[in-house]
Amino acid sequence: MPRTTSPLLLSLAALAVVLAACSAARDTRSADADANAAAAGCDASKVDYLIGENVSGYIERKAMKESGAEDVRVLKPDSVVTMDFNAKRLNIHTDPGKVIIKLACG
Repeated sequence: MPRTTSPLLLSLAALAVVLAACSAARDTRSADADANAAAAGCDASKVDYLIGENVSGYIERKAMKESGAEDVRVLKPDSVVTMDFNAKRLNIHTDPGKVIIKLACG
């Protein structure tokens, strides 16, 4: 008796392909956004050494100056933010204890 592929297995395989394609598209947009931000003057990689520091007014000003950003915003885990992209803004992502976990332009 020949074996047939179950519809569930085919559905799961199709879902995996779609998810992989979506993930690749998201990575490309992220890289494009970082490139646009760097061209506009904001370069978060210049302040990556601040990851692990406690955020403060001094750290915000220092990060803004050294990254070349014109604006800065601190994003806590429960922050509600707009999805607008501002290539001249540095986003400082923190954990609940106000420790910097990520820096990104946008």
